[in-house]
Amino acid sequence: MEVEYSNDKFNNRSFTGFIGEITDLSHIINDINKIKLKRNIKVKRIIKNDEDLKMLGLSKEILKTKIKDLSESEYKLVLLIKTCALKPNIIILNNFDLGFNYKTKSKISKYIKTINALYNIDFIIITNDLLFINKNAKHIIIAKNEIIKYQGDILTAIKQGLLEKLPIIDFIDLAREKNKKIEYTLDKKELLKAIYRSVF
Repeated sequence: MEVEYSNDKFNNRSFTGFIGEITDLSHIINDINKIKLKRNIKVKRIIKNDEDLKMLGLSKEILKTKIKDLSESEYKLVLLIKTCALKPNIIILNNFDLGFNYKTKSKISKYIKTINALYNIDFIIITNDLLFINKNAKHIIIAKNEIIKYQGDILTAIKQGLLEKLPIIDFIDLAREKNKKIEYTLDKKELLKAIYRSVF
């Protein structure tokens, strides 16, 4: 559950989902680094831009807090901001999403997309949360024991049985069995639109 970075080049994609372990990724990227924040310094020595705090839903009051007094979630968000400030070529979010609620995950998604647009930093997202990956990266890599098993889009991987079949896919399969022309998606809003189109 950390933020790591690299100045290597990867696969020319802004966002890549990665299903596997960091050791599997280290076989592909040679130079993976991580930042350790000093426990006794205050957040204001690390974060200079209030806009970053605002985008991630953090109060300015956090600037007065020592690193050691942050909650685990706050620590991870501060670490993300600090890593982005370094402007490396790649930022790796290694199970970073664990422990965050849906609202905060949405803010994280918007934040990393903004950082990508501003600084051309690529993101690799390692997680087992397929919905979080889908929200951030259409291209995924599945690796096991340092061997790449699959590269491509997430829906194809699910259809091929390489990833767990989510309830939304089961629902679409059921609808298609009843001759409803609903396209496969992992996005609930897109599914609602497809249902609406199939009815009218």
